[in-house]
Amino acid sequence: MPFRTLSVFFALTSATLGVLLVRAQNTQAPQSTAASTPSPSPPISLILQEDDGEHRLRRPGGPAGSASVPGFIIKIDKQNGNAEDFYVGYEILNPGAMIPFHKHHNSEEVVIFEEGGATVTVGDKRAVAGPHSIVFIPRETWVGITNTGDKPIRGYYLFSRQGFENFLRARSVRPGEPLTPLTPEEVRRAAEDGHVIPWDTSKGPYPPGVPHP
Repeated sequence: MPFRTLSVFFALTSATLGVLLVRAQNTQAPQSTAASTPSPSPPISLILQEDDGEHRLRRPGGPAGSASVPGFIIKIDKQNGNAEDFYVGYEILNPGAMIPFHKHHNSEEVVIFEEGGATVTVGDKRAVAGPHSIVFIPRETWVGITNTGDKPIRGYYLFSRQGFENFLRARSVRPGEPLTPLTPEEVRRAAEDGHVIPWDTSKGPYPPGVPHP
């Protein structure tokens, strides 16, 4: 009887050790996999001067009026600083230049003007922005900007979420690259990737609900 009890004890002990060994192996497998996966790169701190950033030139064939601002700079995004959330852009509006009506699906936007003279239409508001003014553009809100002054206006464009830079890159090239005209399909795909709707001027000069002269 003692021998049978001892045999049962050894059998149970062996089974328990086997289960623990299998569990330990299963626990270690994900850890080794995780250890082999590189961790994502952290964002990079930046101090950018006015001309620093990714310079781009718009290709012909974009929305009506967009060619009046031929160049712009992508300051901060995933490719510039490895930012997790923000997109920041910069461009100069010469007298008469315009940013055609459009609206963003996925992001709020803040525009900061260093100089005055930009006539801004956003939502149900229209005004001439003075020096160092700020414009807030909620999601799904039509916005259009025109330099109605007689001097260049420097503008900074800050987005709470990335996406619009996809639209801008798809419609532009780096300086020195061929400025091939955009096809309608490229414009459509760029707008989809950039979460933006440019206003279709074939329906009229102004989107519904926005004030105009």
